[in-house]
Amino acid sequence: MLKNLSPLLSGALLSALDSMQDGDTLTLVGSGYPEESLTTPIVHLEEDVTTEAAAEAILSVFPLDTADPSPIVFLDLAGEPYDVPDVAFAVNGIASDAELRRIPMTRLDLEPFVELASRSAVVVRVGSDAPPCAFLFRRGIL
Repeated sequence: MLKNLSPLLSGALLSALDSMQDGDTLTLVGSGYPEESLTTPIVHLEEDVTTEAAAEAILSVFPLDTADPSPIVFLDLAGEPYDVPDVAFAVNGIASDAELRRIPMTRLDLEPFVELASRSAVVVRVGSDAPPCAFLFRRGIL
């Protein structure tokens, strides 16, 4: 057991994070994300894990890209330009706290999001029945 490490960070997830290169992306998906579009290796978290809890665990060890003006992309299923889901606000706050800086996010519709997600190094799937959501995190340099 490692000290101060979230129990959500399983050996499989830590191994996947460790094997990622600078500039690679990780896709974090919740319920409602189209299963058929997942082509990358998937790390499943327990059924009761929320997107926010998974993001907090991942971002505690995963550096975000500082060269990318928007190292986080979120899937926008609302279709309303001024309606940002609560989970996106929460993940943005978690990322900003973890990085000790403001983290801009970009929103994408389903098709362009799935296109980017198909090139991810790893997909982390949470099992909670929260509203459909998904995020891309671009890895930076430690």
